[in-house]
Amino acid sequence: MESSQYYSENNIDVARGRGYKIVMTTSLSSDVPVGYFSWAEYDIMAPVPPKTEEALAAAFISNCGARNFRLQALEMLENLDVKIDSYGSCHRNRDGKVDKVETLKRYKFSLAFENSNEEDYVTEKFFQSLVAGAIPVVVGAPNIQEFSPGEGAILHIKELDDVASVAKTMKNIASNPDAFNQSLRWKYDGPSDSFKALIDMAAVHSSCRLCIHIATKIHGKEERTPKFTNRPCSCSSKKGTVYHLFVRERGQFKSESIYLRSGQITLGALESAVLAKFRSLNHVPVWKDERPPSIRGGDDLKGTMLLPHPQLPGPAGPLAFSTAPSHCVQLAKPPRRGCTGHSLKSKQVDGKWHAAPSVTSGHMLLMP
Repeated sequence: MESSQYYSENNIDVARGRGYKIVMTTSLSSDVPVGYFSWAEYDIMAPVPPKTEEALAAAFISNCGARNFRLQALEMLENLDVKIDSYGSCHRNRDGKVDKVETLKRYKFSLAFENSNEEDYVTEKFFQSLVAGAIPVVVGAPNIQEFSPGEGAILHIKELDDVASVAKTMKNIASNPDAFNQSLRWKYDGPSDSFKALIDMAAVHSSCRLCIHIATKIHGKEERTPKFTNRPCSCSSKKGTVYHLFVRERGQFKSESIYLRSGQITLGALESAVLAKFRSLNHVPVWKDERPPSIRGGDDLKGTMLLPHPQLPGPAGPLAFSTAPSHCVQLAKPPRRGCTGHSLKSKQVDGKWHAAPSVTSGHMLLMP
């Protein structure tokens, strides 16, 4: 799938304006994101092979008319004495009839230069670099750091003014084994939770996620009819109010019920209640069998992100848990991870932020 710079319908706003009710693009803000990533397609945790090539980096670039500055960046790197072996049609100096991933494995760096700079547009160029243990040098998505498997794992050329500093960093890392190993530390310690949450999304095929999205919209319409019986409710007494909430794991349609008292309406309490519910069900996360065995973790669960139900009213955007001292709960917007929706409403009481009782349902990312 190409970016919206080549096909305007892949821009969410353009697609909406043309009457499309459901949008499936590489944007993580799509109704149903369709990324280039998955545990099944890429052996991301493959061991790092020996780096045997004299050149610092390999490049596979075949569209010489890309709508960004990637060719200029390549030329500037070469002018700064960064040796690059080019296997694509552009600037070719090596035979291009090779297996791409096997070739990348021999290099310390890979030029993961996309054909356009668009948020969330991250293709196989990036993920194949991770498989090969070649540090990606990226021209592309402005939010590429959200896709990084670990701190310092990638280099990003945001604009041409960055090329000189990136070239210097490449030379320093290449000549310093400790620095090189540190950049690939995630291969040994495991990638970050945010990276795992991103790749986990593909554990449920996009066609299945499309069905879930449609079913959720139908269910939302049913909830607004007078005949709907399984409605979230609240029951009040002298002891306070008990709220009935529905929650589900991302990528699943079936919801489970939890209950919170009015004195417990904080995100911390909500997270605890959700985890207690799924633990009582001996729930196995949908992605469990998809991940490489080395990073599947144990059987215990933890919540990494709360993704409010897309049918709830409110400003758009998923929210993460962020607990401050004295049980003050702040609502913070994290990088999106494949589930658009609406924010939990909140209110300020005695200088502290709390999730308001209007929270009725949502999704949870579950992770050992």
